[in-house]
Amino acid sequence: MNPFGYLVIALGILVVILISLTLSRIKDRKIITGSLHGMLTMIVLLILVVSLLAFSNLNTYNRLVFEKDIAEISIKQVAEQKFLLEFINTDQSVIVNGQDDFQLSGDEWRLDVRILKWKGWANIIGLDSYYQLERLSGRYSNIEQANSLAPSAYQLSGQQKGINIWKLKQLMKSKLPFLDAYFGQSVFVPMKHGARYRLSISQSGIVVRPANESANQALEDW
Repeated sequence: MNPFGYLVIALGILVVILISLTLSRIKDRKIITGSLHGMLTMIVLLILVVSLLAFSNLNTYNRLVFEKDIAEISIKQVAEQKFLLEFINTDQSVIVNGQDDFQLSGDEWRLDVRILKWKGWANIIGLDSYYQLERLSGRYSNIEQANSLAPSAYQLSGQQKGINIWKLKQLMKSKLPFLDAYFGQSVFVPMKHGARYRLSISQSGIVVRPANESANQALEDW
């Protein structure tokens, strides 16, 4: 289970204990100690609610422990500078917004991801980096085409749940003690008919490797 899950369970148990103690003190007419326990219960309950919302948002990300393959992208050219990309999941925890075929315009395909990294001490207690596939788009090599032609792009991530960690990071600036870095990263490689690429991700970010000769040739000619 995710370490945040254990934290949520522990906080839930603590809330139940504190509620029992508060009711016991009030029943025994120990108003002062009952009030103190009640205040402490409210504080822990607030922390529990925030933790639940953060845990819900974190579950939209995928845990990074080491480099692992997450997808393969195969390419079919349908017209000049028009390509059909098939996104094949190799990591079943990746959800690509209910779509696996994408028609892109341009010369290269580009993938954007968000990566969440924790402080060293957070890694020690079991919090590894997380990632979220953000966007898949086409890219023109020619800057004039890029400025004049409409881009083609697809949102890969689903609807955010709970507290949006990205928004929280912006709001708190650098005041999140457990968060080391939260950044976006992009990679782009050429599109060629018949090319297949293998996509993997590690603590340092995205890695794209050719998976067949067509992809190798595309990279050599790029």
